[in-house]
Order: sequence, then C-alpha cells, then structure tokens
Amino acid sequence: MKKTLLLLTALVLPFLSLAQNIIKGKITDDLTGTAIQFVTIMVNEKTKTITNESGEFELNIASLPATVFISHVSYEAVKVNKVDESVLNIKLKPLTVTLKEVVIGDYATMLMKNAYEKGKENKESDNYAKGFLRQIAYEADRPTYLNEMYFNGNWRNYGMIKWRPLEARYLRDRATVSYTNFSFFTLAMSGFLANSVHHKGLVEKLDSLYSFKLKGTYQLGDQEIAIISSTPKVKITRMYFEGDYFINTSTFEVLKLEGTVFNFNLSSSGIMGIKNDGLKLMAQFKIDKNGANVLDFSTFSVTSRLKVLGIGAKTTTFASTLFMVDYNDVFNKDLQELNAKTNDINTTKGINFNANFWNENQTIKRTAKEEQAIQTLEAAQQQKK
Repeated sequence: MKKTLLLLTALVLPFLSLAQNIIKGKITDDLTGTAIQFVTIMVNEKTKTITNESGEFELNIASLPATVFISHVSYEAVKVNKVDESVLNIKLKPLTVTLKEVVIGDYATMLMKNAYEKGKENKESDNYAKGFLRQIAYEADRPTYLNEMYFNGNWRNYGMIKWRPLEARYLRDRATVSYTNFSFFTLAMSGFLANSVHHKGLVEKLDSLYSFKLKGTYQLGDQEIAIISSTPKVKITRMYFEGDYFINTSTFEVLKLEGTVFNFNLSSSGIMGIKNDGLKLMAQFKIDKNGANVLDFSTFSVTSRLKVLGIGAKTTTFASTLFMVDYNDVFNKDLQELNAKTNDINTTKGINFNANFWNENQTIKRTAKEEQAIQTLEAAQQQKK
C-alpha cells in the first residue's frame, strides 16, 4: 500500500506543480468604447498573449498575485496588480499624434534610410523562436479551413526562413480556394525589410522606388515614434507593401508596419475567377533581451470575390495571426527551409493531433466565431469518416 501511495504521489506531483491560474479580460478604447485588438498582455517574457479581434484575452499564469503589463503601440500602457481571477475590464487612453515642424530637409526619407541601414547590418542574423500560427477561412460566411500550429523557427528581419512544426490541427471542408501554402506567405511577409517574395519601402535606393511622408509623431514612454507613409513612385509588378512605418526617431528601429500588400493573387482552375483589393498586413516588432529588433506578432487578412464567367458568386475571407511565443537559441534544431511549395496539408499529416493539447493551449483566445468554426469543421470531418 505504501509503495502504491508513493507511486501515485510521484505521478501527481509534477502536474500539481504546473497548476495554473487564469486571468481573463477585455480591453477597450477609453474614448470610443470599442474593442482593441492586438493589445499585449504580459506577466513576463514567456507569459504573454495578445487580445483577439473582440479585445478579449485569457492568460495562464503560475501563481497569484501577479503584476500584469498591458501595452499597445498607439495607447498609454497600463500596469495592473492582479490578486484574484476576477475578470479585468481595462480602458486604454489613445496616444496623441502631432505633426511637428521639421527643418532638416526630407525628414521622412532620412528616417527610412537610417532604418534601412540599421536593419541591413543585421540582415543575416538568425533569431530562433517558438511561434504560434492560426489561420482561418470562410466562404460566404461558412467556415472552410482552419490551421493552428506551434513551431520552432528561424526569423530574420526580412521574414521567417526556416521552421519545424511541433503540434498542429488542420481542418478543411469543401472549398473553392485551396490554402495549402498560405503558411509560407504569412511567415515570409513577417519582416520589415523587403525579400524575394515582396517589396517593402525599406530597400536599397529606397527613395528612387518610394515616396515617404511624415504623418506625425507621438511619445511612447520616453521614446519618440514617427509614423511615415510609404507609397511606390514606380509600377511594381510583383507583390509590394504600401502603408505606414512606425520608427523610433532616436534608434531608427522599426516598431510596427501597417498597410496593404498589392498584387497578391490567388489562382483558380477552370472558369472560376478570383479578385481582391489587396492583403491587409500588420506586423509589430520589439527589442529582445539581446538587443535585437525582432518580430513580436503579425497578422494578415484578405477578402476575395469569386466569380464564374464574370458573374459574382460568393466572397471568401482569410485571416492569419502569427505570434512569437519565445525567443531562445535552443529552438534551432532540425529546422527546414521554407519556400513557396511548402504544403500545409503534407506538413501536418506527420503530426499526431492531440485534442487535449489544443483545448488547453490557445495562446490567443479564440473568438466565439472561431470556436463555432472549429465545431463546424470538426463535425464535417467526422461525417467524412
């Protein structure tokens, strides 16, 4: 009997030590009351999440009380001392953007050139990380595709170049559009420098290709951040980014980019035509413990119109969120090259699906719509068996 008790204790203790407390909440704009998505909720570098499109979040922490840091590049940061699991409802105050008088030539272009030169210095630097990827698609509001994945990856400041998927959930129902290689595009577009896949404003001889305009500046703590619009001067035939760069005016590090990727084309077979007005891209960056300017998270979404013989048929929407959970050199083992032929279906086939793992590990809280989509797609998959 004593041996049995000792064995049970040995089995249970590791799980007791991992007991979690869950912090839940919602973040809204103090002026408008609207939900704020992509707010960073953090207890420490390894215990963090971002809010979903409904401004909601859940975060598992080891113990209470805890100090929770809440931040967003466009709002005043908040620190909350959390002593219990009551729901947090936090209102953030927007930062004030001003257009200051600049007297030294083309200030916007100067900042972009300095940001490019700084980024170029570390262009080949490898940053190893554990990442989380969630992709979901709808056709005429019917869920057709879901891919959730944890992976180890090698990120450089022009995008993810290698990865190794660890856990995956892939669900698909009948759909007109195939999303078998969309992970590659999500990962390839996650940098602030241009690469072979797409153009961005931070390129060599940038002022011959793009026009830049200072939209304003604001104070983020003791740092001044400039918002600079980037617009092509010439016709670009491959995919290119047009939008805003957020740049630290002292260090020239890129904090964020937000805009549209044009010439993003979905292919179709037969008589079905697909058109869209560009892919909406947002990426946020941070300074890691080694002083490197690395990806924090990125999102992209695209709405396309599917037509048969020129007649409108239906609309399809696709959204992807990439979140870097942790940066550490230990994540550098057995990584594989990413390229346009990377196939998400084949990638996930070799990974055993663990339902309990996905129920317990959300990383980013799913919206009610996403939860319903998972249930619908899982039911459709069961019917096919």
